[in-house]
Amino acid sequence: MRSKRGQALVEFALIFPILFFLLALSIDIFRVDWVSSTVAEAARQGARQAVANEDPSDNAFGGTAGPCSGTTQTPSATGSGCLKTSRIYETVLTVLGGFAHSTMLTEAPPTACPNPAVGATSICVYPGEQGAAGSYASCDAARLSLGRDPVVGELGARAPEYASPQYKGCYEVVVTVIYRYDTLVPFLGGAAPNFLRISSSTTMLAEY
Repeated sequence: MRSKRGQALVEFALIFPILFFLLALSIDIFRVDWVSSTVAEAARQGARQAVANEDPSDNAFGGTAGPCSGTTQTPSATGSGCLKTSRIYETVLTVLGGFAHSTMLTEAPPTACPNPAVGATSICVYPGEQGAAGSYASCDAARLSLGRDPVVGELGARAPEYASPQYKGCYEVVVTVIYRYDTLVPFLGGAAPNFLRISSSTTMLAEY
């Protein structure tokens, strides 16, 4: 009897690491799906807020006051300063929830959005909030000069375009969210720069 019990314990000791690995891997798969959905929604909500056609009295790039439309599902933003990069950042953080720790905000295109550390998040908004206005007279002028539709960042900064709109119908804003997943399976680690790099970019046309 003792021999059988001892044999069972040995067998359990041998198989337990495999069972633990399978359990952790299963949890990881579900968490990756959860993180992917959250990151995509955060990018969508951030971009949605960035392109809203606010009431001019709200002073879109002014001081902060009141809620913004990104997380309230309203047709237009309310409150001052809702088109500022810092307020778009706030909205993205709200949607990210528990995945919003160790975040980094940058005004950069998706291809230049910094790769965060494992367990951290990068949030990029582009074009930048402040800077020069676009050099073309209109969307048609931009298309004629470029020989194609303008891409994000070719029509100047966001605040000048909001103050004096000239690219309605072709001015785009993109919000990118990158999360480096921190796996539960220890030996999978996160040493590789792009290991479980979950990212989402949403591009929308400005309504202003």
